[in-house]
This record gives sequence, C-alpha cells and structure tokens, in this order.
Amino acid sequence: MNKAFIQYKPVIVVLLSLMLSACFSWGGGEDEETTSHYYVVDVDRGSVATEFARDRVLLIKPVRVVPHFENKTIVFRVGENEFQSQPPHEFFSDPQDMFTNQLRRWLQKTGLFSQVVTDDSIAADYVLESAVTGLYGEKRAAYSPQAVVEMQFFMSAADTPQNMLFQTGLRADVDIEKTTAANVVMGWKQGLWELLTTLEQDFSGYFAKLDAR
Repeated sequence: MNKAFIQYKPVIVVLLSLMLSACFSWGGGEDEETTSHYYVVDVDRGSVATEFARDRVLLIKPVRVVPHFENKTIVFRVGENEFQSQPPHEFFSDPQDMFTNQLRRWLQKTGLFSQVVTDDSIAADYVLESAVTGLYGEKRAAYSPQAVVEMQFFMSAADTPQNMLFQTGLRADVDIEKTTAANVVMGWKQGLWELLTTLEQDFSGYFAKLDAR
C-alpha cells in the first residue's frame, strides 16, 4: 500500500526559477523502453464548496519549475548529486502549464476565493506565486523507491506585492513498488493531492484568522 509522507520545508525567499489522473501512454505491446510514452499529472479535489468567499479574487502566476525538472522528460535521481532523464517517457504538456492548471482548478473549488484566475488583466486582491522545486523518481541504491514532489507557495496582496502575506514549502515522498515511469507518475499524483490538500487547509486557517479580526 502506498504511503505518503508530507513535511514542511523552510522557505528560502529567492527569485522563483521553477502532478497528475492516471498516466496514459501510446505504444501498444511494443518495447516499453523504445516506444514513446506520454503522461499527465491530474488530481481532483472532488466536490465543489457550497459557499464561496465574496470579493476575494486570486491571481495565480504561472508555476515555475526549477531548471533540473523543467523539461517534459521524466527524471530519476540515481546519485547524491546525479539525476538522469528517462526518454522516451515524457509529460504530455509542459510541466509549468500542467501544474498551473492543476493549482487553479483545485483552488477554484475550495470556496476560499470568489474567483481564481490566471489572466493578469483581471483585477485581483491576492497574487499567488509557486515553484516546483523537486520532481523526480528516487532510484538511488541506498533508498527505497519513491516518487518525490516538492513545492513552494508565496501569496501577497495585489496592491502591495512586496509584502508577503503567506508562504510555505511542502514536500511529499510517496512509496512505490518499483521506480518505473508509470509508478512514479502515479506517486506524483498522490503526492500532489497531499500537497494541495495541505495548502487548502493552510489557506483556510489564514483567512479564518483574517476574517475574525
């Protein structure tokens, strides 16, 4: 049975340089190592909130992905400071677009905001910047197989972007049976679900305190 461990990571404020329904692929019965396979990270919050906040528009900036993981090709960690790409296993879309869409869809369903947008021409009350800082399959000999996803989140008021109102770093290490591309993608799906669930809880607590003032 898969298990996910999620922990808070210290957030280092830097310039942001930046998961997934079951994977799908094409190739029939051909050799898995030579046939192109394409995957998506797609998570679903499920039900939509019955009540929504009023006059609280959130603008989501494109999620940044750090250079090590910004390409479409899936990556495994094989050494302390060594990572290997795994062609022909790739994401179906650009990781930045994929994570941005997942984040927007999830937060729109929470009811914590009256509207969640990605168009910066729309007037917003809050701005959320995010970064994917870890996205790989663990394949080091001394470690058990895992799918690792790590993200950072920074929210500011739209009219004073220099003042950070909320920030957090989250990481999920999901145990998998074997470090294969398909298993890693399914682990990322579980890990992203855990991260977004925690982010929603953190936002809920933040706005509860704000509304109580």
